[in-house]
Amino acid sequence: MNLHRLSGLMRKEFIQFFRDKALVILIFYTFLEIALCGWALTLDVKNMPMVVYDAARSVESRALITDFARLDSFTLVQRVDSPAEIDGLMDSGVAQLALVIPASFSRDLQSGTPTQVQLLLDGSNSTIAGQAMADAGGLLRDYNQQITLERVERSGQAGHSFLPRVKNVVRVWYMPQLKYVHFIMLTMLAIAVLMLGVLIPAAAIVREKEAGTFEQLMITPITGAELIAAKIIPMLLVKLAGLTIGVAMSMWFGVPLRGSLLLFYAISMLMFLSSSGIGVLMGAFAQNMKQVLLLAFFILFPLAFLSGTMVPISNMPPFLQWLTYLSPLRYYVEATLGIFLKGVGLDILWPEALALALYALILLTFSTMRFRKSLA
Repeated sequence: MNLHRLSGLMRKEFIQFFRDKALVILIFYTFLEIALCGWALTLDVKNMPMVVYDAARSVESRALITDFARLDSFTLVQRVDSPAEIDGLMDSGVAQLALVIPASFSRDLQSGTPTQVQLLLDGSNSTIAGQAMADAGGLLRDYNQQITLERVERSGQAGHSFLPRVKNVVRVWYMPQLKYVHFIMLTMLAIAVLMLGVLIPAAAIVREKEAGTFEQLMITPITGAELIAAKIIPMLLVKLAGLTIGVAMSMWFGVPLRGSLLLFYAISMLMFLSSSGIGVLMGAFAQNMKQVLLLAFFILFPLAFLSGTMVPISNMPPFLQWLTYLSPLRYYVEATLGIFLKGVGLDILWPEALALALYALILLTFSTMRFRKSLA
C-alpha cells in the first residue's frame, strides 16, 4: 500500500465530505439525537393520570388517596361521583389509572374484616401498565402493613412479634436508581455507531458511482485496498468526533462512567471497522442511494433487534438467541454497558473485543474482495 497515494486519496475524501453539508449534519445530528432520547424515551412511570371514586369518604380512605398522590408515579386529576364516570375518562385517555374504594372500606378495617379496593389500569401499553401495577401494589402492601402495626399497638401487644421473621433485603448492582434513561442512552449510542458505520462508507462509494468518477479512479494506479482505506479512515476520524459528542450528552444526563474511556474508544473503533465492512459491501452492490437505503433497511433493523437493545435476548426463542451471535451490535452493547455501568475492563470484555475484531477482519476482507471485482 503506497502511503503517498493513500494520503492523497484521504485528502480528497475529507474535501468531498465537508462539501456535503447534509452528510456532515447527519453524522453530528445522529449523536446529538441521543439527548432527545434522554428527554423523551423512558419506561419509568411518572405522573400517570389517576381518578378516584371514594364511596367511603372516611379518614382511612383519604389517607390511602393521599399516599397515592404523594408518589411521583401518579397524578390525581379528578374525583368522580360514580363508577360509571370512570369508563369515559379511561376511554378518552384523561385517566390511565382508577382507584375505586368501596363504601364498606373503613367499616371493614375497623371490624377486622378483610376489605378490598379496586385498581383499573389502562393496559394499552403493557410495559407502563406493569410498572404502574408494581408501584401501586407496593404502596398497598405498605398501607396494609401500617394498618396491621397500628392495630397491634392498640391491642397493647408487642408489634414486632407479629412481623415476618424473614426480611427481603434487595440490592441492585450497577444502577441502584434503576434509571431507564441510562440504559436507553447507552444503547442508542451503540445503535448510532452501527448506523453511521454502515451508511457513511456505503454513501461515499455510491456517491462516486452516481457522480461518474469511478471511471477516473479506475485508470489511476491505486488498488482496491487503498481506495477502501481512503474511504474508511477519514470517516472513522469524523465518527470518533461525533462519538465524543454522544458520550458527552450521555454523561450530561448523569450516565456514570465507571470504566476506562480509552477502552471504550478502542472497542468503538473495532465496531466502526465492523460496521464499515458492511457498508463497503453494500456500496459494492448498490448503484445509487435508493438502493443503499433499501439495503440498510433490511440489514440494520435485524442487527439492532438481535442485539438485545429492543428485547432482552433471554426472552427470545432459542433459535433467535443463537442468531444474536451474528450481530456485532450485541458484543458492542455488552461492552458499552460493561464499561459505563459495571466498570469492568479488558480482562472481562476480551471476548467481546475479540468477536468485534474478527468481524472487522472478515467483513473488511470480504468487502475488499467484492469491491475489487466491481472495479475490474
